[in-house]
Amino acid sequence: MVLIFGMLAFLGGMLVAAQGPIYARLAEGLGRNYLLAVFLAFATAALVTGIIALVTGSFRGLSASTLGGLPIWVWLGGMFGAIHVVISMQSIPVLGVTLFLVIVVTGNLVGAALYDHVGAMGLTERPFSLTKAFGLALVVLGVGMVARA
Repeated sequence: MVLIFGMLAFLGGMLVAAQGPIYARLAEGLGRNYLLAVFLAFATAALVTGIIALVTGSFRGLSASTLGGLPIWVWLGGMFGAIHVVISMQSIPVLGVTLFLVIVVTGNLVGAALYDHVGAMGLTERPFSLTKAFGLALVVLGVGMVARA
């Protein structure tokens, strides 16, 4: 199972690498109208996932009370995704996909270490350590190496 999910994660990473250039080209084709581009990209995703959810019965247990019982911060995920897409549309033409994603992954790891440390968003607290700090420092060094290549 670990191998299968590892392969799926790798595939997901490859798809994320394709998203940036696709979004950048979409925005360019729309006269650099980044907000329209992100709206159209998310509308497409919402339509496709909505159809799949409808066909598979995912909406069956949905109710207003279920939605109302969720913490307000769970709705930030979509907003954060939209912000990231706008950033990618503007940054990839300047930085290139590789450097952009190396910097994004670095931000992911630093954020993850912080969220783990404080137990943010209902996570189990996992204290920051010298080993994690060393690993993150190596990642930052890697960003410098990619930027100079």
